[in-house]
Amino acid sequence: MQSRSNVATTQNWLADEVGIGLALRQAKHLLRRGIAHPWLALILTLLLSSACIATLVVVKGYYRPRFVLRAVEADQDPQSMPRPKRQLREYVTGGIFTSQLLQDVIRTYGLYPRLMAENPRDALDQFRRDISVDVYQNYFVEDRLPGDPPRSVRLAVSYRSADRALAQSVTRDLGNLIIQREHAIRGMLATNAAQSAKVARERLAHSLEERSRDVLAKQQQVATSLQPNPQLQVELIAAMGSLTALERQVQAVERHSAAVDLGAALEHRGMGLSFQVVEDATLPGDARRRNVALWSFGGAFVLGFPFVVLAIGAFEPKREMV
Repeated sequence: MQSRSNVATTQNWLADEVGIGLALRQAKHLLRRGIAHPWLALILTLLLSSACIATLVVVKGYYRPRFVLRAVEADQDPQSMPRPKRQLREYVTGGIFTSQLLQDVIRTYGLYPRLMAENPRDALDQFRRDISVDVYQNYFVEDRLPGDPPRSVRLAVSYRSADRALAQSVTRDLGNLIIQREHAIRGMLATNAAQSAKVARERLAHSLEERSRDVLAKQQQVATSLQPNPQLQVELIAAMGSLTALERQVQAVERHSAAVDLGAALEHRGMGLSFQVVEDATLPGDARRRNVALWSFGGAFVLGFPFVVLAIGAFEPKREMV
């Protein structure tokens, strides 16, 4: 019984609903009544459109320019140069944008004066929240073998601020800091690698010199021996074999050291990982913003006019029902 009652109630409710045809006739009737007051509709629509544009102008927004870099590694043996970071976003936000560096930027531009006066740590945290770093087309996550083409990555950094000029300046400085810091870090790593290769090369060269003297001494012993000495001959053959292997190691280390030295030279000249500026944090100009405002005003007027006419027709004192 309860189920039948619910079905009957639903059917009665649906029967009481206004049909689409009746709704369209009522809308047509209201439009006809409202259009009878064209000047009122025009003035109200203009006021409504102006209010929308004024709201957009008065409500202060944030600027977020983008400084986009394309980083490409040198066309050299990847083993002879510092390895690019795979997790590049985390590396930039934590390894390049250090607290000390960001604090220097805050002081340079006088950012967050109230927070800096109360708690510099909060100012630093707020600065980090206003900075965004985006990494895409990152081919550094793939291994590169000798002979493979150089890998590349695109990195975008931006700083959010209500001040247009400040947002651009800070964003550009952050982008340039990435270039400077990465060149400095890679140069230091390349120098350390070259120094380590030099130490290994000198150590092996010293070992080769000692082994050569040992072989020469045994050869002299064999040559000056009055009668054959099998043990001495075996020792000479073993020493000569190890000397050949050591010579091969020295040659390999020398080749590696030369490649690392070349890589270090490229890094110090900023050619190990080259950066190309794809976007320089440029924002749309005032002319474009005016065009956007005009188009917004026109769109608000066109879309708002029918609703204003309907409202006038609905609230006219003498209202007739269809």
